[in-house]
Amino acid sequence: MSRNFKLFLGAGVLFYIAGSMNEAAALYVMAGVCLACILGCYVISRLGVAGLNLKVGIRSGTVLAGHDIPLSIRLSNIGLIPRPSVPVSIEVANLTVPVSQSPYLFPLPGLGPGQSMEVEAGIATIVRGEHTIAAPRLIASDPLGMFKRAGLPSEPIFFLCLPRPVHISREDTTNMLTERTKLQMASHRRRRGEFFGIRPHEPGDDLRDVHWKMAAHAGELVVKEYGGGRDFRAALWLDTRAENVIGSGPDSSFECQVVATASLVQALTDTNLEIELFGEGLPTSLRMPDRGRSTYHRYLSALARTKPSGQRAFGTNVGEWAMLVRPGATVFAITSGVEAALVAPLRAVAVRGIGLRVLICGAGNTDADIRRRQVGVLATLRAAGVPTVLAPSLAELPQAFSELAAVRRLHVAEGPSS
Repeated sequence: MSRNFKLFLGAGVLFYIAGSMNEAAALYVMAGVCLACILGCYVISRLGVAGLNLKVGIRSGTVLAGHDIPLSIRLSNIGLIPRPSVPVSIEVANLTVPVSQSPYLFPLPGLGPGQSMEVEAGIATIVRGEHTIAAPRLIASDPLGMFKRAGLPSEPIFFLCLPRPVHISREDTTNMLTERTKLQMASHRRRRGEFFGIRPHEPGDDLRDVHWKMAAHAGELVVKEYGGGRDFRAALWLDTRAENVIGSGPDSSFECQVVATASLVQALTDTNLEIELFGEGLPTSLRMPDRGRSTYHRYLSALARTKPSGQRAFGTNVGEWAMLVRPGATVFAITSGVEAALVAPLRAVAVRGIGLRVLICGAGNTDADIRRRQVGVLATLRAAGVPTVLAPSLAELPQAFSELAAVRRLHVAEGPSS
């Protein structure tokens, strides 16, 4: 109950009691006026949403984090009487990253009988993930603010917010690659080696590989298969183990890792390199080497939905993934660096001749003990000749990438290239 409702109800009761005690007709009239105001406000609040049809739509299914989502709000008066101005309440929930957002309240003008109107609005996205606009509805009130009446909810709306990459310069990207990977970047060899046959289309296959003539004869999609060439591609290893996450929400180390991975995907896509993305819980189709803008959007969509749900130790995954990488390729391992016994598997990768680069991500509120552990891993890997940098928070990612490129240049100047 609102404050004004309590005041009018209390005043009505007091006027009635005082009138009965003093046999004063005027006090009965005052009590009746208070009750009439309450009844009138109740009816007005109900009429505020009755006969109104609300439709809320979204103009874009995906957007980068930090950008506004454009909404279309359409309101129609299907009743026979004019309707006062009412606001629409919209609540946004992130289904991937735990983050609190205040509800939005957009005022809408009054409408006459049979009239309709459409307005555009925007809602801000804080962090990547799958979002839902849960049941937008009209919120009507009365002139005295006694009652609030919610209209029937509209259908919920879902949209995907992609992680927003940080910019990595072309020079820094090139400096982080191995010499063999740079040769692939400058070559014009076929994308997957020599053609040797066709097979039925499977989910996740690139439409560029569809054999359209054969598909027309067979009546179903078939794709061209290529043998493994001599390409030295780039791979990204994302640590998704839940126990390795520092902090929670948008400021966690995992969000820093996801943005770092998205940034590397964008930078490597711009070089036209074939890339592979490994991560426990991520679709296995991302491990197939691919390139191009369609691959970029496919990888970012997967990163937008990923959660720190991995159960296996990241070091165990590293050992298995290293068996799938050709010596001379460039691999970026993105982790929080807090897992025990992580250094040995990473050093073993570098010994195999793989160009390993390690990015350790922290959280904005990392405590001193965890930070010392991260710095210890950093020092140990650098001493073993593995280019490694620390990004203490998401805001320091650009500086970390520049530092990783500088560490890589120093490593090349002082010893043989990897």
